[in-house]
Amino acid sequence: MDDKNLGSLIVVLSLLLMGGYFVWAFGPWLPMFNSWISPEISEWAYKLPVILAVYMMLLIILWIGYTMATTPPPIPLESPLEIEREEIDTVGKEKKEQ
Repeated sequence: MDDKNLGSLIVVLSLLLMGGYFVWAFGPWLPMFNSWISPEISEWAYKLPVILAVYMMLLIILWIGYTMATTPPPIPLESPLEIEREEIDTVGKEKKEQ
């Protein structure tokens, strides 16, 4: 399947899903759909996306916490002053040995 056909398929499916969601959400108040969809079922058109969004955010927070908890701490870097002191000490010891 080439990109144009895939893009067209995505557009058509998106439009169908948008229409289906509209019917699901507002079906009880539309005369042609009020016998198919009850207000209790239509209520889930609002609850389900909110629940999914909250769960996705909590899963991201859970993943960040798990990563922080299981990642070993980084090896501390030496400060430039410590490196310079070591160099001075090394040079001083070499001069004393000579």
